[in-house]
Amino acid sequence: MSDFDQGLLRTFALLAAGLIGAWTSWACHRAHQRGIPGGDAVIWAGLAAVFSAYAHVRLARELGWLDGWGGWLRTLAREHNLYADRRMFQVFVSIAIAVIAIGLLLYGLIWFWHYIKRYRLAIGFAAFAIGYALIRFVSLHEVDAWNAANPWAPLTAELIAAVGASAVALARLHQLKEFARLQGSN
Repeated sequence: MSDFDQGLLRTFALLAAGLIGAWTSWACHRAHQRGIPGGDAVIWAGLAAVFSAYAHVRLARELGWLDGWGGWLRTLAREHNLYADRRMFQVFVSIAIAVIAIGLLLYGLIWFWHYIKRYRLAIGFAAFAIGYALIRFVSLHEVDAWNAANPWAPLTAELIAAVGASAVALARLHQLKEFARLQGSN
């Protein structure tokens, strides 16, 4: 599979996660209007927006529309004397992002069994994908070398995040259907 094909696959998976999140948000909103627990519609809408925006950024990158941004940011950092002493900042930011992303994913796993707060796991999956992208953006040399040695890693991270968040959203949709069925039988 070529790099372009992998990029399109990642874009499609992220966009699908965004669409499923939007569908879940709409279903939660409608359920809430009918008196079924569905107050998490806003959170699902936010997740849908995050995955959709990430998919669009990924598509822009695949189409070459973001070429030159890295050079522009490096030039800007050099002009403000931020580039020479960037190593400590890169290490600190990379570690902080990794800790936050993994923490959100673990926090979501703890709440997975709660029928409404399951969205926290979807937030963890989104944080996993965005955290990985931000760490790559920080461009720490060790991370860049690891990514070069493991070209499958970005594809894997984004697919895990998109599929994981989509699975949680689909579980929420199924649960809303069950609530509606139970409410209809009463």
